[in-house]
Amino acid sequence: MINILNNYGSFTDEERLAFEKIAQVRLFKAKTLVFDGNHVFDRLYYIQSGIIRSYRIVDGEDYTYYFFTGNEFAVDYQSYLTNMASPLFFEALTDTEVYLFPKSAIYQLYEKYPKFEKIGRLMAEQAYLSAADRLKQHQTDDLKTRYQKLIAKSPNLFQSVPQHYIASYLGVKPQSLSRVRAEISGKKY
Repeated sequence: MINILNNYGSFTDEERLAFEKIAQVRLFKAKTLVFDGNHVFDRLYYIQSGIIRSYRIVDGEDYTYYFFTGNEFAVDYQSYLTNMASPLFFEALTDTEVYLFPKSAIYQLYEKYPKFEKIGRLMAEQAYLSAADRLKQHQTDDLKTRYQKLIAKSPNLFQSVPQHYIASYLGVKPQSLSRVRAEISGKKY
């Protein structure tokens, strides 16, 4: 818990204690639904360990939106900010330990300790930058480049996440991803 705060500045013992009090530890087994879409995302999950996948279901088809890994906050930030139902589902892909922070408790923390608003602002900025970067990659980068960037950013995904989820995240069918992987490794497909 202290590491979360240390990433965002220095805090007094009183502020740290208030932060720790609102955190709720949750353990999810692999393949467990963490958040059911079509509800308002009224919490933040800080991933202590494990991997969570967010995805949408469109016309019965499952589309991976994002992978959240250790030391990241997992949230549908748009739903969180607008109080509108989220179209995203969140699933633990591995055994996962999180700290759950209810939105109401976070806002009370903001009121009592305004320094915590900085964390909220930095999270919003990071969420925006991540979404903008992903959009740019899909508009300008070919599949091979997107795949290599994902490997560089999150190499542990490839040991823990089924290939069809990675293909979905990259916006292609598993066969296309297999061809790119073979090309990179120098094998014939």
